[in-house]
Amino acid sequence: MFKRFKSRIVRRLNRDGSPVASSPITTGWQHSFSSEYDTVCQRLPLDSPPDGASQSHSNLGDPETPPTPGDATPELGKQEAPSTPSSEKNPTQQNCIWVDSGGAGTETGGNRLQPFAGLEKTPSMHFSQPEPQMVMAIPGLQDNYYLSPLAWGGRSLVALALGSSVALWSGETQRLLGSVHLKPPASTCSRNLGLFTSTCSVTSVSWSRDGSTIALGTGDGEIQLWDVERSCKLRSISGHLSQVGALAWNQHLLSSGSLLGSLHHHDVRAGPPVGVARLQKCVCGLEWSPSGQRLASGTTDGLLCIWPDDPGAAGRNKPISTIPHPTAVKALGWCPWKSELVAVGGGRSDGMLRIWDTNTETCLESTATNSQICSLRWSSRRKELLTAHGLPHNQIIRWAYPTLAQQAQLQGHTGRVLHMALSPCESWILSCGSDQQACLWSSKLQDDLRPESPSAHPNPGALQCVSAPSSSEQ
Repeated sequence: MFKRFKSRIVRRLNRDGSPVASSPITTGWQHSFSSEYDTVCQRLPLDSPPDGASQSHSNLGDPETPPTPGDATPELGKQEAPSTPSSEKNPTQQNCIWVDSGGAGTETGGNRLQPFAGLEKTPSMHFSQPEPQMVMAIPGLQDNYYLSPLAWGGRSLVALALGSSVALWSGETQRLLGSVHLKPPASTCSRNLGLFTSTCSVTSVSWSRDGSTIALGTGDGEIQLWDVERSCKLRSISGHLSQVGALAWNQHLLSSGSLLGSLHHHDVRAGPPVGVARLQKCVCGLEWSPSGQRLASGTTDGLLCIWPDDPGAAGRNKPISTIPHPTAVKALGWCPWKSELVAVGGGRSDGMLRIWDTNTETCLESTATNSQICSLRWSSRRKELLTAHGLPHNQIIRWAYPTLAQQAQLQGHTGRVLHMALSPCESWILSCGSDQQACLWSSKLQDDLRPESPSAHPNPGALQCVSAPSSSEQ
């Protein structure tokens, strides 16, 4: 019944040319739907330039203005949708399929490149800079700053959302293993609105810690769990009524954040959510600490919130701390060796890299990058972190910790570097850009020996994981 009602609303909104979203419930959370959606429209254009969007969208107000005091307090404990007996959909009602890769050739019908098909590298004019080991095509990657479509799992499998499909690529064999394709009814696919993703798109991906299960967040608010070994869908989780832009695992607990600001926590072994929180703006960043004791969330209005490890416990449904920023908090990451530290990268109008002590809410270190920071990753083997950037140079920068001195710059993209992932052994960096290309980099420092090309190994298809010095050796 709810699915049919939602489908009718979607069709009506498509006829009107309005963004697809669901109204909040009338009891409990009293908030104007149109006001919230208009605010989201006004805050997103700079960090998510619309492709072919109307001029009225692209000329709206500054998306990264500092949050007002009234917006600084999250509204908690409210659900995005009315409670149901179970948030699990019937897994037999398949609306998606698994497709195995043929493994031969690099083109599909119409001479369209397959995901991760190798491309010829353009000779670099910066001969003193490292060059990517591989350059691959990733057709269909959305140029959207606020999504999280890339993840490198513990079994050396890369998942990359490309529109309505998710490509799975093996870092060991350098081959496309297969892909998950959504098959929504034609009536539920909204047109591309520039700022808002089609409801039939995959908007976020995240691997479980053991690398056996992948969670997919979609544009219509559904979360799908897939077993990659058996190539089958385990279950679907409902509850969100807007696109799921961020996912994060903590053992069997899966946290998800939506465009309408809802933060849900699901025990994947059970049905209903074990915890629900309500933020006032879009959740665009989400990450559990390595110890699993804290969750960091970032929103489009510049709030970094730190949450406890048990979101369902009575009296603990509020953030431990809330730290405001001048721009959206999208790029964030926990320090692997100091559990209280979180790094945050600023948006286009800020461009600052900051290291926060979340216990004292103190900024310990900061440096100006003079560009939008789209992604951020810490190294657990070296005392350093990596940031991926937009204009003007579209590069990856390696920073030493705690000095935040630049160690190296990696330049290989012609568009902003939207997403970045480290291999489990941290010997390789995978970056994905708005130029619809993926670059594979050796993570060795410049003063190391020249990294050996993957093609030079006895098995030319294997990426060898080279052990990096531990932090105790630094």
